[in-house]
Amino acid sequence: MIQRIQTVWLLLAVVALAVGAVFEPMSYNKGMVGAMALVTLATIFLFKNRPFQANLCAVLMGLGVVYYIVLAVMQPVLEWYCALPMVAVLFLFLARKAIVKDEKLVKSLDRIR
Repeated sequence: MIQRIQTVWLLLAVVALAVGAVFEPMSYNKGMVGAMALVTLATIFLFKNRPFQANLCAVLMGLGVVYYIVLAVMQPVLEWYCALPMVAVLFLFLARKAIVKDEKLVKSLDRIR
């Protein structure tokens, strides 16, 4: 599980989201970022179901974008910790890219058999 690069990307996303949740002063945003961190952590353990793992990464990236839309409306001045969920979205993008690459590799090997 840890030898896959997408696991490293997902762990980095969890760390970024957890730090962002700790420093977030508004409770409703803290809950959203914390929930995203927990779902991202759960995504790591779905390594046997790669298509679902890739779809979950896409959903989490969408939630990250929604977080920034809500944040732009609620808080006009952004602090440094507000960038952490966007960093997590970048890590989720890289993880999804690696998951899709693994799935294509497995499908190509299944075709050969």
